[in-house]
Amino acid sequence: MEISLYPAYNVLSKMIHSDPEMRKDIMCIGGTSQWPATIFRGTDQWGERYGYILVDPIGGAIGAFSNGDGISTGGQSRTPICKLPNVEHTEQTFPLLFLYRKEVIDSGGAGKFRGGLSAESCFIPHRTESITQDTLSSGNAIPTSPGMMAGYPGSVNVYKFKRATDIFERLGERRIPGDISELKGEEVTLALRQENFIQKPDDVYAVIWSAAGGFGDPLERDPEKVRDDVIDQRSVSAEAARGLYGVVIASDGRVDAQATSRLRAERREANRRKDGVVQKLDGKIIARVTENLDVRRDGSGLRTACAKCAADLGPLRDNYKDHCVRRESDVSAANPNIGDYRRYIDDRPVFRQFSCPGCGALVENEVARADDPVLRDIELDMR
Repeated sequence: MEISLYPAYNVLSKMIHSDPEMRKDIMCIGGTSQWPATIFRGTDQWGERYGYILVDPIGGAIGAFSNGDGISTGGQSRTPICKLPNVEHTEQTFPLLFLYRKEVIDSGGAGKFRGGLSAESCFIPHRTESITQDTLSSGNAIPTSPGMMAGYPGSVNVYKFKRATDIFERLGERRIPGDISELKGEEVTLALRQENFIQKPDDVYAVIWSAAGGFGDPLERDPEKVRDDVIDQRSVSAEAARGLYGVVIASDGRVDAQATSRLRAERREANRRKDGVVQKLDGKIIARVTENLDVRRDGSGLRTACAKCAADLGPLRDNYKDHCVRRESDVSAANPNIGDYRRYIDDRPVFRQFSCPGCGALVENEVARADDPVLRDIELDMR
């Protein structure tokens, strides 16, 4: 279902952006854009058989809006009522013991408005000899919650599994792990459609569901909002604040305004075209196509222009991306929580960024295979 619904949401959002009133309804793709199923079964401590699918990913995340941040673990936009199960109710019904359930820092897509965070659930068998499990997922190698209009994608689905851990030693010392990485044990890479694997009492299992996409250029996010994300909300790491948002947080927890302004200017300057002259258009603005693109009319007809500096991005009939400065990185540059794609796929995915040649502002992003042609996401028939 998600594989058809969410791309349609993005298409409709881009179609209505030029209308100032309808623009308010735009929302980026949310979390759990592909469901990472955890299917478990077995016999409980009373000899009763059970089977269930972990419903926690219903917690999802709401994508960023055109005028505000998304909602962390805010459910799924396609489902009117999303109820994240109470951990204790799940433990009461099934032989499980949850070690933690937490929102995942940096999982929401970066942007002028940030995508909502997703979460991670982690458990062990409780008062039973073993649990039999299946996994069923996609969207673990590349993000399925793309951002919009220069916003970054949300994080991917992740399965984690450690065998023969020291969890009972830690519990005996009254030390509850905050993350599966804190435990000793054998790390096991689970396939995305792995059947009938056994989880014993000291084996630890965790699942992270995908987060939501961001809206707009992260370098345009209010630095004070980034500070709040880092210091108060703990939704963004200090490393991501600097690396993705270009915001420098001083040792006293305040924004270093001068360092932030300088860093952002350096990033934009690095994205500008260094050779040749960049033409600027002064013709009438016909339409604001996206947050970053205008259509202008000049003596030669309709042309696409940067909405920030009016740099010429070619005739309207062209793909505007062909006139931008293109930067290509490993897909992990799109979100700090994207792992090694080679665990799941062969073709190398990349994160492409298209910047204005005149001012260096980020115009759009895309995730694609390295040998894929550049996506033409906008094609207008205007006269």
